Amino acid sequence: MLPRLIREPILALLDRLGYQLTLRNRNGALHGPILPGATYSPWNADADFQAAMKGIEGHTLVDLYRCYELWSLVGELRHVPGALIEVGVWRGGTGALIGRRARLAGIDAPLYLCDTFSGVVKAGTADPVYVGGEHADTSEGVVRELLARMQVDNTRILRGIFPDETAAGLENTKFRLCHIDVDVYQSAKDVADWIWPRLSVGGAIVYDDYGIAPTAGVTRFVDEQQGLPDRLTVYNLNGHAVTIKTR
Repeated sequence: MLPRLIREPILALLDRLGYQLTLRNRNGALHGPILPGATYSPWNADADFQAAMKGIEGHTLVDLYRCYELWSLVGELRHVPGALIEVGVWRGGTGALIGRRARLAGIDAPLYLCDTFSGVVKAGTADPVYVGGEHADTSEGVVRELLARMQVDNTRILRGIFPDETAAGLENTKFRLCHIDVDVYQSAKDVADWIWPRLSVGGAIVYDDYGIAPTAGVTRFVDEQQGLPDRLTVYNLNGHAVTIKTR
């Protein structure tokens, strides 16, 4: 917990910015500012990570903390068999980050990057903000240029809706890591349902959109998995939910 003299001015500032503070709302509010008191910051001493973050600047909306978690997980999963996959690539920042870490970790496995390059798909009634078509300000060429600049190879870009249009030929592929950044309920569900039987035991699905109010549909889908006997889901207060396959 942050000291009171620091915490209260921050809360007051957030209040003025229009946030609904959970500390003042005891009626079941699901969202409010999160101010963890932890200070350990290993990303500051990781020169490779810092260089990678500089390289992907302008190519991702994912913050430092979630990027570092992806970076760390790729290294932790080096001994789990299978490929890596990201669904929801946008301009390629986190995909390049994953690929760069895999290369440094000596992971000789393909990385699949899946996106429509025409914006969010499958928005529905479970999604409070998204209507479809958002984040279309990108292109396959932008992603390919970034991958080349970051010296990330052994990648395959799958253009179209995944898995509906682009999973053909991957039915027998095993995966160690799946990063889902699709913003809406149905798309997250379809990706996870397809990946799960192909995810190696010990492998992980990372949901980028779990802890954020505008992507409440993804939060709902992840929460629906609670209690299932073959997985363990952790809510990291950086905004990620990480689901690990246990059997």
